Amino acid sequence: MSNTKTKHCNIDSIYVSQANEVLSKYGITNFFYGITTKEKGASLYQFKRLRSRIPGEMCKANKLIFSRDSIRLLLQYYIEHFASRDGAYSDRVHLGPNVPYSPDYSGGKGEQFKRLMDKHGAVSRAIWLLPVKYNSDWRSAFVLFSDQSRKTLLSTFTDNRQEIERQLQLYATLFNDQCISQLNPISNFNCLSAKTMQVLQLTAQGYSSDEIGEKLTISESGVNYHQNRLKELFNAKNRAQLVSSAHTLGVLE
Repeated sequence: MSNTKTKHCNIDSIYVSQANEVLSKYGITNFFYGITTKEKGASLYQFKRLRSRIPGEMCKANKLIFSRDSIRLLLQYYIEHFASRDGAYSDRVHLGPNVPYSPDYSGGKGEQFKRLMDKHGAVSRAIWLLPVKYNSDWRSAFVLFSDQSRKTLLSTFTDNRQEIERQLQLYATLFNDQCISQLNPISNFNCLSAKTMQVLQLTAQGYSSDEIGEKLTISESGVNYHQNRLKELFNAKNRAQLVSSAHTLGVLE
């Protein structure tokens, strides 16, 4: 398992406290937030395992936004010890609210899992996905914890769906505006090799493929290979869009 320890995004805690207060009106006691990718779509190499939410890949996230530090520790322990046996973890999810059934708490491992959830007052959980303006293949993801039963939480979501989604979209936009350089999956999951980053930087400086090849001592076709993968990764149609997107997402300063 990865030794990477996911940290809090660098964001003013007042925004997180406000979000927690708003969500508490709907039975949500805690949450964490990040940006992930669609489960289906172009099979871009860097996102294959991320789309499948393989626990070892999810552990590599550098930054997320947590309502409390205890939830950061809960996530870390869950991913390392329980995600692979939790049926809800591998369930396919869709835009909007997804409320899985209660976990299987049978056996020794199940009992440990229940103790973990009880420790954090998590009776039920949900994931609420929203579109992201930066990339049509990405999703804003709120993972929500509640001290209510699954049935009660589902009823709350059904009765208040429009208002909850409006509030979540507001906070997703705020979090993304404040932290996109930390939250974007390209940076957050270390999708760029050192060589690819060099190609991106030189492309942004206006060098041709031939000139970049000379500077990095790789062939022009090798440069084009890196640039094509970069365009796919950033969902860009050309070099100009690639450079613009890289600046917008904070990958380039």
